[in-house]
Amino acid sequence: MRKILTSAQLRELDKMTISALDISSYELMERAVRKLFEHIKTIVGDLISRKFIVVAGTGNNGGDGLGIARMLRGRGADVTVWFCDFSQKITDECMINLDKIRDFVDIDFISLNDCNVHDLYAGDKKTVIIDAIFGTGLSRSVTGKYADVIDVINGSPAKVISIDIPSGLFADDNHENHGAIVKADITMSIQDYHLSSMFAENSIYYGKINVINIGHDVSSLESIETEYSYLERDDISKLMKTRHDFDHKGTFGHALLVAGGLGKAGAAVLASRACLRCGVGLLSVTSPADICMIMQVSVPEAMYETNFVGDFGRYSAIGIGPGIGVGPLAEKYVDMVMCSGKPFVADADALNLLSLKRGKIDKLTNCILTPHPKEFERLFGNFENPFARLKFMSDFSRNHNSVIVLKGGVTYISLTSGEIVMYNGRNPGIATGGSGDVLTGIIASLLAQGYSLNDAAQIGVWVHGEAGQYASMDNGHVSALASDIVDKLFPVFYDLECYDDIYVCAKHYEPPQPDETLIPF
Repeated sequence: MRKILTSAQLRELDKMTISALDISSYELMERAVRKLFEHIKTIVGDLISRKFIVVAGTGNNGGDGLGIARMLRGRGADVTVWFCDFSQKITDECMINLDKIRDFVDIDFISLNDCNVHDLYAGDKKTVIIDAIFGTGLSRSVTGKYADVIDVINGSPAKVISIDIPSGLFADDNHENHGAIVKADITMSIQDYHLSSMFAENSIYYGKINVINIGHDVSSLESIETEYSYLERDDISKLMKTRHDFDHKGTFGHALLVAGGLGKAGAAVLASRACLRCGVGLLSVTSPADICMIMQVSVPEAMYETNFVGDFGRYSAIGIGPGIGVGPLAEKYVDMVMCSGKPFVADADALNLLSLKRGKIDKLTNCILTPHPKEFERLFGNFENPFARLKFMSDFSRNHNSVIVLKGGVTYISLTSGEIVMYNGRNPGIATGGSGDVLTGIIASLLAQGYSLNDAAQIGVWVHGEAGQYASMDNGHVSALASDIVDKLFPVFYDLECYDDIYVCAKHYEPPQPDETLIPF
């Protein structure tokens, strides 16, 4: 898993890299400057046709910005530097690049301490502002003259690229940050995503995020222990079980889905199709008689029961919630599943029913809960900040031997150990009705196949999210449907190498690739 480092850990990684590679702090800065400059060229394209305003502070982030200004001018770009010299403290590395910038007589260098920033020309739509005022070490809310500069940046029609982090934002916890913050179009995050970028409330500042690898020492990074991490493809591939030639349907478990109701047959259909597509051997569905015909026609591979009496002996795992409503029968089913002794995943109306009676939540065990933010709030209440919420999730999962999957642009997963892992999907294309039903079916399928709670949750979230990426690629963020996610499960499993190429050689899929041309010039 990719580690998410705190600001303190990032500083420590810099020191360890400098020592391990026997380089100076300035040489590490120059590595970063070169990488950042190359990426800016890729994004912007023709440097000559643009005007660049580099807004630099007196710390190492400012040193990065001044180095970028130097390289831009070296390639013939029109460059203005706004130097925020409101502080007498200038780092040694920043001073080196400041001295080098002064050697360029054709760079318009403006000391902001000597002028009224509101009188400065902040560019037009063809201007690019490079924000390099503060880095990840900032720990106080930005006010005063620095806030005035940030207000000018945010009020400009220019495109804004922030170096490492939008100035004014803290790298970690921002719930007590009430100062001015740059609103970037793109943030070039050095080393990896910062923790604050994983929370929705900060997305208006980060814009699109491009991660820039500047070559930190790998062994040093591996030695740092972190509280948070996020999933990558290889993590999921290692969790996948191999299928053998003499396996049969009994090998892959028997799932029970309690889903659907009058007017909500689609929820049961989506969950059932997803469950089957993820490889379960057998699937039984408990649905009201009103929708039995719809189910039989829509998902003929499943078996149906309209009057389930609670015999769970033949089932390997259970999924409950999609479309069941919150009536007495649905409540009865939730109680039965909780007492079944089988691993289960609960979503949608099952979560709504649990939220009505706190005592039931306290008795939960051996399950996966998959709430969206509002369902989470109904279940567990409000929290002062995202960190308090994650702490609660960690404690709950550890104490209840259960997993919580808090769905969103970044999905947070609290494992039974209390560890927090994230899926960094950021795909509004799957923010559509029925998407959660699909996830329920996927996770139920994996549980029935014998995956642990932790593995089923992580694989399920990954597979669901990546299928959503394929669906969005084919149909767009606006037009992608939950059923499209089901249809794209195959290429995700193919990418995870779960299939023998001899059977699928006629259908090759390329994994979703990030868009590197993020500024619409």
